[in-house]
Amino acid sequence: MYVYLLAPLGVVSAIILGFGVRRISRKTYSLLLAVVLVLSIGEYFTGVFPTLNVLFLLYLLLLFAVSKLIRLLTLRSLVHIGRNRWLTPIIIAALILFTFALFSGGAIVFVIIAWVIYRRRKRPRGPRSVGQSNGLFAMIENLRQGLSQLGPIALISAIGVISMVITGALAAVATQVSAAATYAEQVQLVHAQMTNSLPPVSATDVPIVERTNAAIVLANSIGGLGTQYHVSNQGLSLVRYHGQLIYTAPLDYNNGLIWLTKHISPGYVWTSASNPNAKPVLVQNASYMITPQAGLSYNLRRALYQNFPNLYIGTSDWEIDPTGQGYWVTSLYAPAPGLAGLVTKVLVGSSLTNPTTGNVQFYALGHQPSWVSQVVGPTFAQNEAMRYGWDRAGLIASTFTHQLTTEPVHRTPYNVLLNNGDLAWEIPMTSPSSGDNSLSGLILVNAETNAVTYTPFTGMQNDLAAEQRINGSTLNSSLSSGRPLLYNISGQYAYVAPVVNQSGIVQEVALVDPRNTVQPIIAPSMSDALSSWQNYLATGGENTTSYQNQSKTLTAVVERVANVLSSSGANGAPVKEYWLFLLNGTSYRASLSLNPNVVPFVRPGDTLKITFTPGQSAPITINSIQDNTMLQRSPKKKS
Repeated sequence: MYVYLLAPLGVVSAIILGFGVRRISRKTYSLLLAVVLVLSIGEYFTGVFPTLNVLFLLYLLLLFAVSKLIRLLTLRSLVHIGRNRWLTPIIIAALILFTFALFSGGAIVFVIIAWVIYRRRKRPRGPRSVGQSNGLFAMIENLRQGLSQLGPIALISAIGVISMVITGALAAVATQVSAAATYAEQVQLVHAQMTNSLPPVSATDVPIVERTNAAIVLANSIGGLGTQYHVSNQGLSLVRYHGQLIYTAPLDYNNGLIWLTKHISPGYVWTSASNPNAKPVLVQNASYMITPQAGLSYNLRRALYQNFPNLYIGTSDWEIDPTGQGYWVTSLYAPAPGLAGLVTKVLVGSSLTNPTTGNVQFYALGHQPSWVSQVVGPTFAQNEAMRYGWDRAGLIASTFTHQLTTEPVHRTPYNVLLNNGDLAWEIPMTSPSSGDNSLSGLILVNAETNAVTYTPFTGMQNDLAAEQRINGSTLNSSLSSGRPLLYNISGQYAYVAPVVNQSGIVQEVALVDPRNTVQPIIAPSMSDALSSWQNYLATGGENTTSYQNQSKTLTAVVERVANVLSSSGANGAPVKEYWLFLLNGTSYRASLSLNPNVVPFVRPGDTLKITFTPGQSAPITINSIQDNTMLQRSPKKKS
C-alpha cells in the first residue's frame, strides 16, 4: 500500500519546497498531510498510477521551479495589485491558465495545494529588507520590484508575455530535441533485418478467425454465466496451446457489485483460431481473483503497480500453460535512454501473474517460459514500425519535416503465424501518398522476442485493395471480407482473409493473389481454398477453382432489372452495389466487379448468357455474364 503514497507525497513536497518551508504554518502541514492521504486513496481507487522513475523526478523538479517562480513574481505583488480589486481575479486566472498549460489535468491538484498554502501562510511580523537576498534571488527580487513599479496593467502584461515565451520555448525545444533523439537515434532500438521474401508457412495452421470474430463466438458460449460474468475483451489473446493456435480469454465480473458478492472468477474460454467450425470450450471450477474488473488489490493493474512502480505497464494477455492453468502475461517498459525517454519506451521484459495466488514474477526479455506467446504489445509493435519508417527517411527529414518514405497502412497490427511457430505482429507499409493501395513493404515484429524484419515489395497491392476485391466477389451480398493477411503459401504470396456474415461469424475463406487482378478464390473452408489455390498456381495464374468448374450455363431474355444497395453490417463494411436480373422467372445477382462494361448497362429485353453454380437459393450469384444483344448492336469498326 505504501507505494500509492509516494506520488502524492512527492507532488506536495515539491510545492512546499517551492513555496518555502518556513513560510508555512504548522497547522497547514497537518492539512497538507490530510491532502496527501486523500490523494493516495483517490489514486488507489481511480487507477491513476504515475511511474516512479527519473522522468517523474524531473516532473517534480519542474513543479518546484514553477512554485518558486510564481511565489517570487506575484506573491509579494498581490498586495499592490489588491488595491485594484478587479485585477486580483484576473491575475489568479492568468496563473491558473499558465499552470494548466504546463501540467494539464494535474494542475487541479497544484492549484488546490497552492491555494491552501497561500491562505494559511505565515504572516510576516515586520518588513523584510530586500538586502537580505543576494545573488540570483536578489536579481529576481530587483526584477519583481521593477515590474511592480510599472503598475498592475504592465505587471499583468509582463506575466502573460513571460508565460507565453517560456511555454513556447519549452514546447519548441522539447519537440525538436525529442524528435531528434527519438527518430534519429532511438530507431537503433529497432534492429530490423532486411529479408528478400517472407518465409513459407503451413497454410493449415494459419489463423482464419479474427479477434473480433473470436470475441463473438466466445461470448455466445458462456450461457447462464453471462448474467454475472463476461468474456474479458482486455485479456482476449491469440496464443499457442498444445500445438494449435487458439483464442482464449478469462471470465470477468460484469460490475463491482458482483465482485463484492462473488470475489472469484470461475474460469476461462477458448476456441480454435484455425478452424472456424470448432466449438468453443468453457473451462470452469477455477478460483481466479486477479482480474481487470476486480477491486482493491485484486485489480490486475493495481497488483502490477505495487510490484513494478518504476516501470511502464503495457498490455496484459491471457495465456494458458501446458497444464491448463491460466496466467496474465504483461509487457513491461522502461524509458528510452536520453531525452527521448519523454516519448519513447523500451521493452525490458514481461511479468507472469497467477490469478489464483496473486504471485507476480518478472522475466527479462528472452527469458520467459517457452509456452508464452505474447510479450510485445500491439501498440509497441506499431511504434516500432513507425520509427523504422522515419529512419528510412534520413536524419534531416525524420527529425524536422517528418517526411516518411514508408508508413503503416493501418493504425493497429494483426497477429500472424511465422514459419517457426511463433506469432508476430504484421504491419503492411505503403507510401504517404493518399489513395495509394500499393504495398511497399511488410514489417513483422516477433511477439515473443521483439525481433523485427522488413521485406520490401514492388508491384503488389496492399490488403485494402485485396479487401475491396473480396467484397466485390463474395458469393452472397450479406457477406463481407475481414482483414486480409499476407502469407507465403506454396512459394507464392497470397492474402488470406475470413469472409463473415452480418453477425461477424466466419462463413468462408478467401485467397487473393496480390500480383494479379483475377477474381479471388472463395471457398467454404481453408482446405477447399488451398485446393483451388494449387489449381490456380498449376494453371499459371488463371482462377479455375473447383467451384467454377461445376458452373452451369444459361441463355435467356431479361424480364426485369433492379439495382440494389446492400451492406453486411459487419466490421464496418462499406455498402455494396448489386444488379438483379429476372431470367425465366428466377432472380440472378451480379456485382460491378464481375464486368463493369456489361452489368450496369443490361436492360429488359436483352439476351444474356450467364454461368452460375447450381444449388443456390435465389437470388443466384452469376459467375460470368455476356450480353448478346449489346454485342449485336455494337458498331462495326471501320477498316
